[in-house]
Amino acid sequence: MSKAERGYRLLGPAPGAVKAASTPLSSDMSAATAIARIAVACLRQFRLNEGALGWSRDAESLHQARVSLRRLRSLFSISKSLFDDSRFDHLREEFKWLTSELGDARNIDVMIDRASSEALSSRLREARNEAYAAVEASLSSTRARSLTIDATEWISLGDWRTQSDETLHEQSSTDFASKVFDKFRKKVAKDGDNLIDADDESRHKVRIAAKKLRYAAEFFEPLYNNKTEAKRHRRFIKALKDLQDQLGSLNDIATAPDMLAALELSEVAGAKDLYSAEDKSKLLEDAAEAHHTFVNTRRFWR
Repeated sequence: MSKAERGYRLLGPAPGAVKAASTPLSSDMSAATAIARIAVACLRQFRLNEGALGWSRDAESLHQARVSLRRLRSLFSISKSLFDDSRFDHLREEFKWLTSELGDARNIDVMIDRASSEALSSRLREARNEAYAAVEASLSSTRARSLTIDATEWISLGDWRTQSDETLHEQSSTDFASKVFDKFRKKVAKDGDNLIDADDESRHKVRIAAKKLRYAAEFFEPLYNNKTEAKRHRRFIKALKDLQDQLGSLNDIATAPDMLAALELSEVAGAKDLYSAEDKSKLLEDAAEAHHTFVNTRRFWR
């Protein structure tokens, strides 16, 4: 935040959750420049939500902080061919660690929303307090603070631009984006072809690929701004979001037993409602339908 932004914030209410914003990009911009700008935007979103968490244990602020880290990790994943230097792998591992530190608190928030009994809700709220205390400790640690400073320095100095193939860096942002879209669309379409009979791990992999594709489509949205492209982009994002929602709910059901066991809540009234077979059966049908819709949604980049 700029000094002016900080000043104006003092006049208003305490800051709340901040969602991802579009990053200004242009078709004549190189892939490397576009990636650097998007990375900075992801870090900014994280820092703003981290600040909001300093005021309160707000579930949406924590969710958006985690989303910003997942967006950044997805960005690193889809563009790893550009980062052939010694610091890249270290930063990826550190951001993986930081994301995981927010995971338990977020999972508990999700279960609280789905809890069907007061007994379970009460116990989950107790666990939530401990989980948020752990999040606060992690975010205030030297490791986390050093990570955001190191990442900002690494992106800004751009030494990685000179340590790998220059032709990759100088390719246009639209060419780079199209290759990413083609790769992950093919993966989601192929691997999600039989979601009903697939195992939980296979569905989780489809979910991750769909998430990377959606984030990529959001990252590079400003490059596709004529009327036809914009209309197709909206439809594409909606189809992906619907698929993600179904796969996300299935993942919540798949992970609930282990999470409840770790919290020693497996035998609490209402615990088994979080992973009922009936709910899963309906979600599988909805996920298969959402996948069919996605496959038949027109590309916006071709």
